[in-house]
Amino acid sequence: MKHVIYVCVGDVSVYESQVLELLNYLQSREIKVTLLQGYKSDEEKKKLEKKLSNHPPIPTVWMKSFSAYPFFKKKMVDSLYQGISSIEGYHEAMFHVRSEYVGYVMKHTFQEYGLNLPMLIDIRGIICEELKYKQKQLKGKRKLLSFIQSLYLKSCYKKLFSPDNMRIAISSVSSAINDYIGTNYPSCKYQKVVHSNIAGRQFVFDEGKRGEIRQRYGIADNEVLAVCSTGGNAVWQKDHLVVKRLVEMGIRVINLSKNEIGIDGCVTTTVPFTEMPAMLSAADVAVLWRDDTFMNNSASPSKFSEFAAMGLYVIHNKTVQVAVEHIQSTGAGCLVNNVEEINALPSYEELQRQRQQWIDAGLSSFGVDGLGDSYIRKYDEIMN
Repeated sequence: MKHVIYVCVGDVSVYESQVLELLNYLQSREIKVTLLQGYKSDEEKKKLEKKLSNHPPIPTVWMKSFSAYPFFKKKMVDSLYQGISSIEGYHEAMFHVRSEYVGYVMKHTFQEYGLNLPMLIDIRGIICEELKYKQKQLKGKRKLLSFIQSLYLKSCYKKLFSPDNMRIAISSVSSAINDYIGTNYPSCKYQKVVHSNIAGRQFVFDEGKRGEIRQRYGIADNEVLAVCSTGGNAVWQKDHLVVKRLVEMGIRVINLSKNEIGIDGCVTTTVPFTEMPAMLSAADVAVLWRDDTFMNNSASPSKFSEFAAMGLYVIHNKTVQVAVEHIQSTGAGCLVNNVEEINALPSYEELQRQRQQWIDAGLSSFGVDGLGDSYIRKYDEIMN
C-alpha cells in the first residue's frame, strides 16, 4: 500500500475525530495520503481549513461539491474527475470514499471515464433513513426538497449496488447497515466489512487534566461527574432528557452543547475537539440517549467510541447496537429502557477501580491503531 486518496465532501461535526484522525494514522504508517476535499461555499472551506490546521499537514486537493440532487449530478461528476485527474499517480492509488452517495457518484465517474480503480466506500449511515426521520420535522418547500432528495437517493442506491466487475468493497460502521444492504439490495456482490467509528490517539486518560477541569467547574475530588455531549445538536440526540434525573440523584453534570437546558446542578458549555480528552478524563459517567429508530440502531456514534476509550461508565437506552454490544460484553455501563429505570450508579470508588479495565476494552474495540490497521489490510485486499 503506497498511496491512499481519501474523498470527502463537506464539513461534519466528526470531521476531525473520524476523517483527520484516520489520515494522520495512515501517514504515521508511512502511507502516502492525499485528501480530495469538497466544499460548497467559501465559508465551509474556511471552516475545513481551520480544522486541518489543528493537525499534522495532510496534502489536500480542493474541489467544488454540490448537494445530493439529480440536477447537480453532472456538476459533481465533472468536479470529482477534475480533482482526481489533478492528483499525480492516481491510476495506482487506492480510493477511500466517505458516504454512499459520494461512492455512487465516484462509481459513475469511473464508469464514464473508463476507470476501474480500487475503491472502499465507507458508509456511516443510510441517508434515506436519516431523511425519513428528518422529514417529520420539516414543512413546506424544505419538506418537498427532502422528498425529492429521498427519491433520487433511492435510485442512486439501486445503481450503486447493482452487479458489476469493479474493484469495490463496502465498509460500514455496523453490521446492521450491511444487513440492510443485503436485505434491500440482494444483487449487491461487493464484499462488506465493519469498521466502527474510531477514537483517536489523543483520547488518553490524564490525571492532571482531570484535576484541572474539576477545579475549574468546582467538582470535588471524590464526586461522581457525568458528561453529556451533543456537539452536532442533531434532533435525534436526546441526552438532555437524562440530565434532570442525574441531578435529582445528586450527580453533577456537564452538558457539552450549544443549547442551554437551564437545570440547576448542570453546567452547559462547549469545548473544542482538542479539549475533549481532558473533559472526558474529568468525567466518570457519560450518557448516550437516542430515539429507537433504524438510523440510531445502525449507528456508531463517535462520541461513544471516545467514551469507551476513556473508560467511562455509559448510561444507554438500548437504541444503538454497537453500544449495547460493548456494554454487555464489558460491563462498562448500564442498559435501561427509560429515564425512570436509572436508579443507582456504581460508587465513585468502584468507577475508579474499573476504569483502566474499561479503557483497555474500549481501545481494543475502537482505538485508531486497531481500526487503522484493519483499513490498511482491506486496502491491500481490494488492490490485489
